[in-house]
Amino acid sequence: MGLIERHSSPERVRGRERGFEVQLGELGGFELRPTRLFLWPGSDRDGQARVLSLGRAPRSLLLPRKESEYIAGAVRMRSVGNPLMTLALAAVHTAKAVRRRESSDRG
Repeated sequence: MGLIERHSSPERVRGRERGFEVQLGELGGFELRPTRLFLWPGSDRDGQARVLSLGRAPRSLLLPRKESEYIAGAVRMRSVGNPLMTLALAAVHTAKAVRRRESSDRG
């Protein structure tokens, strides 16, 4: 089994939305934020990312969050804030968006 490298920022960052990013080598990657999902093909995200909006603009950018990165071979995972909280908030925003869409479809 390969070695997993872990890098953590000793200082907490401000002004950045919490997020959970996974890059699968040359295959592509995604970044999940509470209000958006970014998807991109290949190893280069710049200019190729597709964005799916899950809700309103981000809030709480002034709260300090821990930044971490894990690398295992060609897989890289980066997070700002707690990844489980990011997933939970994205799920709530997604459920609300689905409910809004269903209610608008019914009239």
